[in-house]
Amino acid sequence: MANSQVIKVKQELKIATLKRGDIYRFQLELSDNSLGVPWKIPLVVIRGIKKGPVVGITAAIHGDELNGISTIFKLIDYLDPKELKGTLILVPIGNVPGYLMNQRFFSDNVDLNRIMPGKVGGNSSSLYAHLFTSKIISKFDYLLDLHTASHGRVNSLYIRADLESEQTRTLAYLQNPQIIVQKYDESGTLRAWANEKNIPAITIEIGNPNAFQHNLIDETLDGIVNTLRHLKMLSGQVKDMVTDAYICDHSYWIYSKNGGIVDVNVKLADKVKKGQCIAKVFNVFGQIKEEVLADRDGIVIGKNVNPNCEAGTRIVHLGVNLIDPLPEDIPGSDEFNS
Repeated sequence: MANSQVIKVKQELKIATLKRGDIYRFQLELSDNSLGVPWKIPLVVIRGIKKGPVVGITAAIHGDELNGISTIFKLIDYLDPKELKGTLILVPIGNVPGYLMNQRFFSDNVDLNRIMPGKVGGNSSSLYAHLFTSKIISKFDYLLDLHTASHGRVNSLYIRADLESEQTRTLAYLQNPQIIVQKYDESGTLRAWANEKNIPAITIEIGNPNAFQHNLIDETLDGIVNTLRHLKMLSGQVKDMVTDAYICDHSYWIYSKNGGIVDVNVKLADKVKKGQCIAKVFNVFGQIKEEVLADRDGIVIGKNVNPNCEAGTRIVHLGVNLIDPLPEDIPGSDEFNS
């Protein structure tokens, strides 16, 4: 029979009151829902036997991005708190309303990862974000924020990080990704708020939405364990796992110019050449309306998998290395989907 324990409900996260060398599971109250009772966010706190950093791992800030949940579950199963230094705070489901509704957004259809840290006196998502950051994220010394592609798209296993910051660059290079992308902290993201508060943070994009992809989950787990070893929270050798990773200094989406039925013919992590056909848009009679071409050499970070295509649909997320900055007329050069 599986182990079980009574799950308590708490109003505050008080790490110092938790005895070392054990695992704690409880629900933390945030803002009220329309029943007049608080949303309760699940937390797992693993208190190491000795002092050390506080590392936070968050998943499902978008409610349909689920690979991070399984990653956290496997990490809990892997760890022995009596062999751990410091504290792990694990948030398997950050956006409880979105998860319950099986959707990316909060219950008011706002993207939580565009409004961090929220505010008191704002709308429902803004208040939830404020309590989420102030009650939980502010307790961290480091943050690994786990995401996936959004609905209708698929991702490689890749990292978003500010590679010009030594601390976040180190966190990125401790992981086990296919691709690492230089991304300055986009305003409103959890990563941006954490880094602003001197909590080094990176985003780990783990494949596809609404699924568990255990090959990518296991590779992500390897990177997290490597991180804990680097921080001396776990014993063991720190490994260099990015020797084969493709490092990009920019990424952007290539869009269709025509609507119709799109067939994207490149695979994740494919290297493409400038001028290469990466997708074809057909009309409903099977005639080609558009060949979508790569405008630069690069690597496929993510792509659209929904054949239903309006004009202006995102087709391929391309990672590139540039001598000069992207021109302003390239659509999507300043957009992101984590």
